[in-house]
Amino acid sequence: MKDLAAQDCLTTPALRRAFAAVPREHFVPETASREGLEAVYRDAVIVTERDGRGMPVSSSSQPSMMALMLERLQVEAGHRVLEVGAGTGYNAALLAELVGTDGRVVSVELDDKIARKARRALEELDCGVRVVRRDGRDGWPRGAPYDRIVVTASTGEMPAAWLLQLREGGLLEVPLRVDRVGTQAVVTFERRGDRLSSVAVLLGGFIPLRGGEAPPQWAQQDSYLSAGETLDGRSRPLAGLRGEAVGRLSAPARRQLLSLALTEPRAIPLGVRANPSALFFFLALEAPSRRFVAAFPFPGVIGDDGLSLALLGGARTVTRVDAYGGPEAERLLLDLVGRWQARGRPTLSDLHVEAVFDNGTSRIRWGWQSG
Repeated sequence: MKDLAAQDCLTTPALRRAFAAVPREHFVPETASREGLEAVYRDAVIVTERDGRGMPVSSSSQPSMMALMLERLQVEAGHRVLEVGAGTGYNAALLAELVGTDGRVVSVELDDKIARKARRALEELDCGVRVVRRDGRDGWPRGAPYDRIVVTASTGEMPAAWLLQLREGGLLEVPLRVDRVGTQAVVTFERRGDRLSSVAVLLGGFIPLRGGEAPPQWAQQDSYLSAGETLDGRSRPLAGLRGEAVGRLSAPARRQLLSLALTEPRAIPLGVRANPSALFFFLALEAPSRRFVAAFPFPGVIGDDGLSLALLGGARTVTRVDAYGGPEAERLLLDLVGRWQARGRPTLSDLHVEAVFDNGTSRIRWGWQSG
């Protein structure tokens, strides 16, 4: 995989051997047939299944993200691994290469069609992976305890079954939803008694985990305001705001907020060049949820009454605040950036996550280790 080699994602001999040994095209044959091998080996997500609403429910994840997650999962020969969410089966095949003939990989998948396709693809390559059709939230107790558990879909909480099926000192990797505008952190946890403590955190984005009594998370998405234009048959977005903050406003206030986003902003230089992902995460955790909004390319906040808007601005780094309307949102965003600087400009490596369990449900605690 030239793209992965160029990005230095394959950092260990074991990872390089695994990615070289497992043909991705075998697990996404429709894409290979339709678009060719170049598309298959591009460093991109390949959506393979959608629901009746057209929403993605299964995919082959971005290879660089898979490599980064596998590196942090530290899978070794002889390990017993549980995968929650089979997808195409490609990730399970990589895991099987890493654990070798003395290890074992079990992949649980809720959707019968997806499970059957993954099982067939894995069996054709004689990977030795067991694919079980069941709710991934329940894990697979027959194969426990596991040295490693990896979840390939995002969730806002973790079931106790994952903790109970992980051996002491074992690692569990899961994409956690940080807020209600889609921010996700891929957290690698270590089991320490009856709790999980983070050892690594990545920025990521995964399809929501299905199952349980709650509706899928995409059905709970917050309001989204957008405006665009079509000229000479070509369309382009002009503005977009999403989040709980948008949904709580009245209809007139939402329209006024969108009209603000279409005006020319006041640019306030920050005097620093900030890491976008670090500051994004800081805002997602520290900004009031009723004020925080996601926008492209960077997030921001709105005034309490929706009469002001302030977004982080810049190109590859954050260098300014773009303010619209009154001063309230601008003041809040500048205050948040100031708090981030006062804490020593924490990055994702300074983020600590802990999961504690009470009566079968988890409580996620987020905090910064610096400052």
